[in-house]
Amino acid sequence: MSEIFDSQFRHTIERIHYRADAGAAEPCKLHVVIWPTFAGLTDFEKDFADTVAASGVAATAVDLYGQGRNPVEPEARMEKMRLLLSEQEPLHRLQRELTDSVCHAGTDQVIIHLGFCLGGRLAIEAGLHLSDSAGAVSFHGLMSFYRAESQARVNTQTKILVLNGYSDPLVSDEDALAAKQYWTELGMDWQFIDFGGTVHSFMLPSANAPERGSLYHPVVAKRGYRYLAEFLKEIQTA
Repeated sequence: MSEIFDSQFRHTIERIHYRADAGAAEPCKLHVVIWPTFAGLTDFEKDFADTVAASGVAATAVDLYGQGRNPVEPEARMEKMRLLLSEQEPLHRLQRELTDSVCHAGTDQVIIHLGFCLGGRLAIEAGLHLSDSAGAVSFHGLMSFYRAESQARVNTQTKILVLNGYSDPLVSDEDALAAKQYWTELGMDWQFIDFGGTVHSFMLPSANAPERGSLYHPVVAKRGYRYLAEFLKEIQTA
């Protein structure tokens, strides 16, 4: 399986990440790494990176699949996601490599992982399993993330913010509770915000499939930005 994973996500793949540098007069050490939905890097993630950068924080949207490799059809996207998440070790190795390429390993940066849907889970994976992560923000992300084999292998210093549609069909009450209990057992600093009357993909303006539990919610999206801004401010001033 690892050979298939590497051929799909690591070997001979050209990636062009989208970096939006902060326009602040004084350099900010925060760097937000943005993980995309199962569609791969799109204008949505790039625009979001620009929005984050406008607040004075560097942000980079990850080219997860590589140039010309984004799946188009829903079935192809689901299969790509299934393969990406199929094994813990290859996934985290890939996230380590991509984070290092985005943030230039060895530099003095405070790294915050952020993502949407699949990317929300990837943000949590990186927050928990990459030792240099300071925070993880999940927008309508999947809660079926990998648990570590032992507490010693978890980055318990990561601060976690989950912004979730209460009626999201992809996040069951059981999954949400299990995630909260796991972080609590680890003694982690976490926040889990449920938005009522809200389903999956509430941040994505293109989401318009209420029959499948996926719908943009402009009011909640604005609230999501505000929660994010406060979260970043808290980490920056800590």
